[in-house]
Amino acid sequence: MRREAAPTPDGFAPSPDVDKAILAEQLRVLYVEGQRLILTGVAAALILVWVLWDHVPHAVLLGWLAAFGLYSLARAAMARAWRRRAATDTDQRVWLRRVQWALLVGGTMWAAACFLFYVPDRIEYQLFLVTMLLGAVVSGLVTLAVYLPAYLAFVTPFVAATAIRYGQGGDPLHWGIALAAVVTFLLFINFARYIQNSFVEQLRLRMALAERNREVERANLAKSRFLAAASHDLRQPLHALNLFAAELRDQSDPAERTRLIARIDAAIASMNELFGALLDMSKLDAGVLAPDVAEFPISHLLDRIETTFAAAAREKDLSLRVMPSRAWVRSDAILLERILLNLVSNAIRYTAKGGVIVGCRRRGDSVRIEVWDSGIGVAEDQRRSIFDEFYQAGPPPGDPAAGQRAGLGLGLSIVDGLCRLLGHPIDLASRPGKGSGFAVSVPRATARQRPAEPAATLEAIANPARDKLIVVIDDDALVLDGMRGLLQGWGCRVVTADSSDAALAGLSAHQGQPSLVISDYFLANGTTGIDAIERLRAAFAEPIPAFLVSGDTTSERMLEADASSLPLLHKPVNPMALRSMVNRLLR
Repeated sequence: MRREAAPTPDGFAPSPDVDKAILAEQLRVLYVEGQRLILTGVAAALILVWVLWDHVPHAVLLGWLAAFGLYSLARAAMARAWRRRAATDTDQRVWLRRVQWALLVGGTMWAAACFLFYVPDRIEYQLFLVTMLLGAVVSGLVTLAVYLPAYLAFVTPFVAATAIRYGQGGDPLHWGIALAAVVTFLLFINFARYIQNSFVEQLRLRMALAERNREVERANLAKSRFLAAASHDLRQPLHALNLFAAELRDQSDPAERTRLIARIDAAIASMNELFGALLDMSKLDAGVLAPDVAEFPISHLLDRIETTFAAAAREKDLSLRVMPSRAWVRSDAILLERILLNLVSNAIRYTAKGGVIVGCRRRGDSVRIEVWDSGIGVAEDQRRSIFDEFYQAGPPPGDPAAGQRAGLGLGLSIVDGLCRLLGHPIDLASRPGKGSGFAVSVPRATARQRPAEPAATLEAIANPARDKLIVVIDDDALVLDGMRGLLQGWGCRVVTADSSDAALAGLSAHQGQPSLVISDYFLANGTTGIDAIERLRAAFAEPIPAFLVSGDTTSERMLEADASSLPLLHKPVNPMALRSMVNRLLR
């Protein structure tokens, strides 16, 4: 299965299903509402026969009336058959042809009346006949114009008959009547076309609105499922943390304390994974992710994938093989890495035995980055659904992977969103019970040699934060204490403060310009981290590198940070993510 990454345009786009639904509604009007035309026609036929009883042979009148009655009964039977048709009878074109032929027969019968009921030398009865035929044109417009070919099938025969019959009159009055019939016919065709277009457009708008309502309902249901799942998944590691912390407090055995610390780290990692997935979805929904496309060797990402998941694969006794590649690609390195992290994480999560292989293939102007596993696979009917938010493809009954924590089902939805954002098509090949393979196609770049780095700069490249002066602004004392200890552990000099004024006062003792500013988004007295950063930049008259940290994950905060060109990390911040941001800005 191939899932294209091209963005879907906003608005309601026509589709075969929509056209089919519109045709079904047009058929409903022709068959059900068209019964009124049958009743109107029967009434008009009776009136016509009654008025002309003394001027047209009775056999002609009764014969035509009997034929019209049989035709009307046949139309009523067709309408009844259409209403009682089986639910599986969806061949709408057949029913459309039937009603068009029936309308053509009805129009032909009125055309015959134009010749049969013409009273020579009695202009008043001739005008009465024209009036009745014009009434048929108008009544047909009300119910048949929703489908223009049906309306034309009904009115064309007797309008043509009227023009021919009265055109034979040989005097200006009859020629005028014939010409008026033709002009009226053309005008009513335009009216009918307008009615049909309006009818179809209203149907499209109504269906678009109905689809939007269904989307809102689905979003509300998804939100409810999300809240339930997020509540459960957050409570689990929090509950475990409480138990481990209580046990650690009273534990004196060093080995047991080491084990408990490892379990606490695992619970924190679980929470970070959950928050990371939620933040990725929030950023995609808010539309604040702007790809920073560059050319780079894919080997850098492959090395990080191997380093990140080697331990997780060993814990499950799986083999993880990352095939080396010298290819260069053109993409956003950070977002592409996020795609691969989700794919490999999913592969390991849903694989109970065997292993995972990550490698690259060159295909024309693209590089296919492939992730193969020997896991549970994806059933044919799930291949579209697995890319939806909150969808979890659980293992089949009896599978060894059953019972494992599956998360919120956001991983592949994030992959799909990022692939669409970057324009990277993603392919899926899978056999249930045998495994799956995901492949992301990335534009290939020309490989080139990087210049050798001077030996003197190797340490600065490996640890750009060492000896740098970093300002941390937050109105929470515990956060400041934690950030100070973490940054000092990385070799940084640190100034912590709860406001920009306090930060400037603290910097005066160092007599130097800070290399980086890290600020919480919301500070005391209604100020923001954006204000604090601007204050420090103005004080030193330099565009000091800076980024924001916030626990507010709403799209408004993301958009505000994006507008200020400041990176934004969301609490709780993974120390590795924090160090990555610090190194990136200082490098």
